[in-house]
Amino acid sequence: MSRWGVGLFLLLTWAGWSQGAGEGVPDLTALPSSAGPAPRIFYTKKGQFEVVVPEAADARVVIVAGRSVWNSLAGPLGLPEDGFNTPVSVRLVPAAEWKEPVPFTVTVALPGLVTVRVCWPVAVEGNVVRRALVNGLILRQAVAWHGVSERITVPLWLEQGCAALSRGRERPAVMDMYQQESAQLAVPPSLSALLKAERGAEESREREQAALWLVLQLQAEAGGSDHWRRWLSGLIGGADALDSLPRVYAGLWADARALELWWQTSFYHQARTRTLPMMSATESRRWLSERSRWLAVRRGQEEVLGLAELPQLSRHGWLREELVKRGQQTRLTLPMIHPFYSNALLSLGRLYELSLKGNSSAVKAALAQYERDARDGRELEDAVGAILDTAPRS
Repeated sequence: MSRWGVGLFLLLTWAGWSQGAGEGVPDLTALPSSAGPAPRIFYTKKGQFEVVVPEAADARVVIVAGRSVWNSLAGPLGLPEDGFNTPVSVRLVPAAEWKEPVPFTVTVALPGLVTVRVCWPVAVEGNVVRRALVNGLILRQAVAWHGVSERITVPLWLEQGCAALSRGRERPAVMDMYQQESAQLAVPPSLSALLKAERGAEESREREQAALWLVLQLQAEAGGSDHWRRWLSGLIGGADALDSLPRVYAGLWADARALELWWQTSFYHQARTRTLPMMSATESRRWLSERSRWLAVRRGQEEVLGLAELPQLSRHGWLREELVKRGQQTRLTLPMIHPFYSNALLSLGRLYELSLKGNSSAVKAALAQYERDARDGRELEDAVGAILDTAPRS
């Protein structure tokens, strides 16, 4: 929940949860270690997350998690494609300087600047970084939709569900684990208990998973309507979840008893639907784009390195490690990538493989093939989108 502090700051605190997530997130950045007296600032992308760190190497975990969180929640949260006009600022605070009783805090100040402060390196453990980023991102969307007010909030269950969704989309095996555990649960949490849970209360893995299934099921119930987006906007704007749900999803439930029965059924439906998550065309394109560049520091300046530089850079140890990791990711992602971009994914994996072998002419040919496959995928995506946009509505 939220409370007001000094200087028109809205302070949201997080506390008391035990289940971890986000461990083992693939390291997609390659920031050489460098220390300096002044904090270093990095960006996942314009308008997304700004990461302020004492040392450049500390930014790696947050940058990787930030990209994952944004890409997986862009659709569910309705995030702007070009980012916000001001990013979510994430500041890593050394543990020796941390005075809060919780591992992270999120604040918003006029005219709408959202700041996430994280105890470091304590936050590396478990799911702390992911939860902090999700909280800050939801609050930033609340500011974009409603402005700065004491009513905007980030419900605990929504933070839990979105963090679990982000992790599950990043690692399909985690989603499978969630389903197996939920399917064995005798009685899921009631909808009322889930929606009314407050920060500071004991958290459980069962409630985290229930929150995930609720996020997914409400989006499915909305179909092509704007019910989910309207309810989400009202929710983070301060509306009562249980009161607004039947009004926004009008006609879906006759009474409170029918609503609870729907929820109990939906919980097990989500837990027992054995489907592998499929990335949308947009998500697939963004995934490929993120893995087509590196963020590094040259001569003290932050630079974005592209695939065209692979022949010159592949001899460096830090990049070779990244190529191995990214090659593993392409193999893991192939079952989930949208069909429009499956050829591009295969070409990208081949490019990584050849770069490790150091054959510059073969690398250039593989790069050209990847670029052709990526263009073909985008043309397919645009062509199908145009057809759907002009199709008659029923």
